[in-house]
Amino acid sequence: MKGWIYRLNIQQRLLVYFVVVILVSVSLVTWLFYRQTTLEIKKQSEGYLEYIVENASYQTDLFIRDLELATLPLLTDRTVKGFLEIDESQKLEQYYYSKEIKSQMHNLNLKNQHLNLIYLLGENGQYVLSKNKSSLEEEPFPSKAIYRSLLKTTPENGRIRLLADRSLYNQEYVVSIVRRVRGLSSFIPKGILGVELNGTALEELWNIAQFENGTSLWIFDDNHRVVYHPDKKWLGNPIGKQLENQLTTTDKKTFTGEWDGTEMIFYADHSDQTNWTLVAMTPKEVIYEPVAGMKKQVVFVLVLSLMVALVVSIGFANSIVKPLRKIQKGMKKMEIGEWEPIKPLRGTDEISSVVTSYNKMIDRLSTLVDDLYAAELQNHKVLYEKQKIELQALQSQINPHFLHNTLETMNSYAILNDAEEISEMAIALSQMFRYSVRNLEIVTLEDEMNHVKNFMIVEEHRFQKQLPITFEIEENLFDEEVVKLSLQPLVENAIHHGLRKNRYQGGITIRATAEEKRLRVEVIDNGAGITPARLRDIRKVLRKEKYEDVSNKMGIGVSNVHRRIQLLFGDQCGLSIQSKQGEGTKVSMEIPRKDRRTKVG
Repeated sequence: MKGWIYRLNIQQRLLVYFVVVILVSVSLVTWLFYRQTTLEIKKQSEGYLEYIVENASYQTDLFIRDLELATLPLLTDRTVKGFLEIDESQKLEQYYYSKEIKSQMHNLNLKNQHLNLIYLLGENGQYVLSKNKSSLEEEPFPSKAIYRSLLKTTPENGRIRLLADRSLYNQEYVVSIVRRVRGLSSFIPKGILGVELNGTALEELWNIAQFENGTSLWIFDDNHRVVYHPDKKWLGNPIGKQLENQLTTTDKKTFTGEWDGTEMIFYADHSDQTNWTLVAMTPKEVIYEPVAGMKKQVVFVLVLSLMVALVVSIGFANSIVKPLRKIQKGMKKMEIGEWEPIKPLRGTDEISSVVTSYNKMIDRLSTLVDDLYAAELQNHKVLYEKQKIELQALQSQINPHFLHNTLETMNSYAILNDAEEISEMAIALSQMFRYSVRNLEIVTLEDEMNHVKNFMIVEEHRFQKQLPITFEIEENLFDEEVVKLSLQPLVENAIHHGLRKNRYQGGITIRATAEEKRLRVEVIDNGAGITPARLRDIRKVLRKEKYEDVSNKMGIGVSNVHRRIQLLFGDQCGLSIQSKQGEGTKVSMEIPRKDRRTKVG
C-alpha cells in the first residue's frame, strides 16, 4: 500500500488523502447518526411495550382480585355448603338448593357481564350451572370426571387457580377461575366453584384497539401454554421451545425473537398473583421502518458530499502543485544551462515566496555565471574559485529553503482542509528538518527529546500504529548536553528491530540518570530482543577500534552514533547493549557531563 502511494505524484497523493479523510469523516458521522437514531427508536419501542405490559398486568391483577372478592359470598353461603353434602337420593332438597344457588349465580352474572359461566361441582356428583345445558344433548353432564380433573390442579388451601381450557357450556376457549369449597360439617373441601371469563373481557379491559403498528398482547401460563391471544388459533398451544428458552435464560424483560416466522421485539412480565406471564410484541421491521427509509437519503447525501469535496480538493491540490511543477520545470532547465525565471505568483503565501526566491536565485546565478565566464576569459583564477564557492553555497541553500517552505505550505493547506494527519506530519517533518540542518554537534537533552517526539509522530502515521514511548527524565536534566541526533537512531532501531517483529506490541522507554561526572541515557524496548549469538558479535564489534568493522556489522545508525560519541568525548565513551531474546533490548549511552569533560586527543 505504501509503495503504491509513493509512486503517485503530489497532486494524486493529496487527492487520495483528501478523499480518504472526507470519506472516513462523513461515513463516521453518518454511522453515528444512524446508530443513535436506531437506538432511540428501539428505546422508545421498548418503553412503549413496557408501558403496555405493566399497565395490562396491573389491570389484570386488579380485575382477578375483584372477581375473587365477588365470588366470596358463594363460598361462605350455607346453601352452597349444604348442597355439597346432600346425596343423590334427596331430589327435593337438591332442587331447592339448586334453585337458590342458581339465583345467586344469576345475580353475580348481572354484576359481571363478561362472565361466560358460573358452576359448582360437588364430590357427590351434584352440580349447578348458571346456564342450562341443552336438553337435546344425548350424553349426561360428566360432573364427576370434571371434578376429579379440577381437583388435581386446585390448591388445597382455598386459593384460586387460573386455567385456560374449553368451556363447560359451549366448548369455546375461556379462562376459568376455580377454587375449592368446604361443606357445613367439616373443613374438608367438598366441591369446586368455577367462573369462566370470555376472551373479550380481557380485550375490553386492556383496550387493545389502541395498540398500533402491529403490536399485540397475549398471555401464557406456568405450563408455557397460551391462555389468551388475539389470534384464536394460538389458544391452548405451547409458545415454542425457542421462545421458552429465551424467556428462561435471559434476565432481561426485553429481547428479540421469532414468532410465527416474523422477527419480533418482546417485553414479558410475570405476575405472582395470577402466575401468568403477559407478553407484548411488535414486529421489528415496523419499528425500524423509519430508519430504513433514511438509508437512501443518507447514501445520496454521502455521494453528493464526496463529489463536492472532490471538486474542492482538486482545486486546492492544483493551487499547490502547479507552482511546484513550474519550479521543477525551471530547475530541469537550469540543469542544462537555461536560466529561465518563473512568472511571479499573486499573493504572499509560502509558494509565492518560493517562486520569488527561485527567481532571485536564477538572477543571481546568471550573474555569477557571467562573472565566472568573464573570470575565465581574464584568467583570474582567484576570482574564479571565489565565485565557484559562492555558487555552490547558493545551490546548497535552495534545497533546505525550498523543502522547509514546501512543508509549511502543505501544513497550511492541510489545516484549511481539516486534514489533521497531513498537518501533523508536515509540522513534525519541518521541525525535524530544521533541527537536522542546525550547524551544531552538541545540543541539550531536551532538544533531542523534542526531535524524538517529532520522529515518533511521523512513524505512527507511517505504520498507522500507536507506538507508546515514555520519557523518564527529570526536568533538572533537560539542559544536559548530548550529541546531536544520538537518540533518534536508537529509537528507530528499537521500532524496526524490536517492536516490528512483535507486530508493534509493546513500548519504548527513554531514561536518563546523572552521576557526578557522567550522564547515562538509556533507550529500552520490550520487543523481540536480540539472539545471544548476534548480541555477542555486536558487543565484540563495539570494543574494536576500527570504524569500518562497526559500520558493516551494526548498521549505519547505531554505528554512526557510537563513533561520533567516541570522536567527541574519547574511546572510553560510547554505546553498550543489553538484550534478552523475547523480552527486549536496552541500549545505554554514557558521556561526560557538561563542565566536567576532558579535552579529547
